[in-house]
Amino acid sequence: MGYIKKYFWLFGLFSGLVVSLSVTLVIVIWELLENPGGIFRVENGINWRFVYDTAESWFIPTFIYVVLIASATHLIVTLVNWLRKARSKGKLNKRLRNQ
Repeated sequence: MGYIKKYFWLFGLFSGLVVSLSVTLVIVIWELLENPGGIFRVENGINWRFVYDTAESWFIPTFIYVVLIASATHLIVTLVNWLRKARSKGKLNKRLRNQ
């Protein structure tokens, strides 16, 4: 887990994977239970093509958005923490005075 704290892109990928899998799982199970229009379950069994299409249509966009948002958030939080530490140590103030 130390790598995730260091690398914003790994944090984004990990967050995207966890959130996307969770959202996709909830939606697919919900759609299977609800069975709108009878397209997921028919008398022959489950129509796995619709299940796959639903999972894919939820996973990919959710993954992309969460990766971007989580990576950007990680970068911003890291920058803010770095600025706070630099300011509290006085390094930033000394640099600004010398210019």
